[in-house]
Amino acid sequence: MFNSLRNLAVAGSVMAMSAIYANTAQAADELVISSATPPQHIQTLTMARFAEALMERSGGTLKAKVFDSSQLYNARDVGKAVARGDVGMATVPSPYLSRVESNINVLDLPVLKGMTAQERAKMLDGPLGDKLNEMLHAKMGVVVPGNWPILGRVYYWSTSKPLTNFEEFVGLQVRIPGGAGPAALVEGMGGVPVVMPGSDMPLALQQGTVDATMAAIESVVQQKLTDVGVRYGFWDQGVVGFLIPIVSQAYWDSLSDDEKALFTEVWNDVVADQRVANLAVDAEMRATLKDWGVTISDADDASSAAMREKMMPQQEAVIAKYKLDADLVALATEAAAQ
Repeated sequence: MFNSLRNLAVAGSVMAMSAIYANTAQAADELVISSATPPQHIQTLTMARFAEALMERSGGTLKAKVFDSSQLYNARDVGKAVARGDVGMATVPSPYLSRVESNINVLDLPVLKGMTAQERAKMLDGPLGDKLNEMLHAKMGVVVPGNWPILGRVYYWSTSKPLTNFEEFVGLQVRIPGGAGPAALVEGMGGVPVVMPGSDMPLALQQGTVDATMAAIESVVQQKLTDVGVRYGFWDQGVVGFLIPIVSQAYWDSLSDDEKALFTEVWNDVVADQRVANLAVDAEMRATLKDWGVTISDADDASSAAMREKMMPQQEAVIAKYKLDADLVALATEAAAQ
């Protein structure tokens, strides 16, 4: 399945390089999709696959075009663009939308440390995800049309200091994309979180402005962060990133009930394939980085569980500071205990 997604890179790139409209708002018969990642990234490939499948299964009634590599908007700004109706659809890394709806921070609470990507996906496909989708709709006026794709394990990557255990994080300046949950995780390990967009991160690593960064493994390979000195990686059994699919209300309202049902059906089918493909991405990228001289270590279950308990004070502080919904916290805690 990973290879079948990769085979769409050429098609996705062709769509992305088409002339950009002077007015980027979607035409009545076309869905404009903005992706912040390059053509070969699984995030863009997923959107290209969806656009292709939507047109095919609707008999050409529902047309879509993908613009990759932040040609229209970057990941930080695309959520607002969809809310305004300037873009029809995007998938946004959850930390960026946690700035708008703080309850999304529940996904990065320490209590979830140790849960697999599949376990988290199951959690998001249930009442917890439904509640977050409703909150996003109420706060932003966007529609979440279906299930969330997996962005993947979020590792820690450093340039000079080996990362093999939690003790080595003490005093480390760690770049994070944002979000109260990631900040609490870094602080709980004794590090110093530094909020910084991904576009600024490579230079910050190269210049030593930060010692390490949080990042999905595919981003490390795609951005060739080994060129700016990344030599060590560490998986703490902590954050697994997800992408939140959002569609503009204006586009959604232009669809009939049958078209809305087909849209969601096609989207969920594509996401099911993407979630399987993501597992292959992680394994493949780890092998690639090993060939590039990067040493990746994994926290064992015992040390991860001990760190989770140590971080409970940070978790309670995040819940209190951001007034996280008690039902969401309870659902997350229940999912972690299963």
